[in-house]
Amino acid sequence: MNQVKGFLAALGLILSLGVSAQDYFSHMDLGVNVSTTGVGADIAMPVGDYVRVRAGFTYMPKFNINSNFNVDFMGEMDADKLRRMKDMMSYFTGEPMKDNIDMKMTPTWTQFKFLVDIMPFKNNKHWNVTLGFYAGPSTIGEAINDPSGNTTLVGINMYNNMYMKACMGEPMFRYEDSNGNYHSFDVQGLDGRLVDARMMGAYMGKFPDGSRAVMVPDNNNQAKAELSVSKIRPYLGLGYTTSLSRDHRFKMAIDAGVMFMGGSPSVYIDNVYRVDNTEPYDMISWDNEKFEWVEQTPQRIDLTRDVTDVPGKVGDMVSTIKKFKCWPVVSITFSHRLF
Repeated sequence: MNQVKGFLAALGLILSLGVSAQDYFSHMDLGVNVSTTGVGADIAMPVGDYVRVRAGFTYMPKFNINSNFNVDFMGEMDADKLRRMKDMMSYFTGEPMKDNIDMKMTPTWTQFKFLVDIMPFKNNKHWNVTLGFYAGPSTIGEAINDPSGNTTLVGINMYNNMYMKACMGEPMFRYEDSNGNYHSFDVQGLDGRLVDARMMGAYMGKFPDGSRAVMVPDNNNQAKAELSVSKIRPYLGLGYTTSLSRDHRFKMAIDAGVMFMGGSPSVYIDNVYRVDNTEPYDMISWDNEKFEWVEQTPQRIDLTRDVTDVPGKVGDMVSTIKKFKCWPVVSITFSHRLF
């Protein structure tokens, strides 16, 4: 917040220096641009002889980045055990289960921008130094499972529900007869197999205390992730503007600079269980006060800060994302003077 106040104070000082000029807001330019932040539009107005203000928006077109999570048992990656349990659930549901959860990440990057161009040379108005900020929702990207993997996610939730019943000694199946009476029954030998296999999910890394982070599908049988940064992103850059027509009504501007993201981006995932290999159970624990088994509360974690050793393609992506504390901005703007 102090960083934002500092930038706003600097912008206010810059604007106050140009207010006394007679050509205050003497004309307005409308521009469209293409940049590394997407496509957008803005308006530009002079404030005195040495200052120009720009305000507008940018929008990142939709595209997909593919990744995946491996399905396993608490990160054990026991291929034979996974095959046996997967085959069992495939036979039970009537649909095949996959060994991984395919994800599609899509940018959701729409930003407002407010920029102040300072033209320091009296006889050369082509060059400018730019100070300002971009602002928008903190979530700039979302990932959700590919629909082709819905059967796998449903199968994981069904399996974990059966696993918890086996751990707590509850009957696996229950039905109501025509008289309104409930009857329960189990499948011989199933409980032991489930308890031995343990929880099914996607291993996402280790917490500082050594326990494992295991993600399971949510109540809608979906897997999701979000990429988040600061809502206010200060900008510092350099620009060059040239006329495309003799009357100077058509112009082209090239800008290059840096947008500061407020530190390393965060990659959030929900429905994560903390699994400790020293405990006999992982999704449930014994409540000494209530004398009953209770389910853990799944949590939301940040893959860039809360855990280490994130595996596979997701781990490679997280390692890359952590390096982007600032975003390079290169843009080309074509503008037309409205008045």
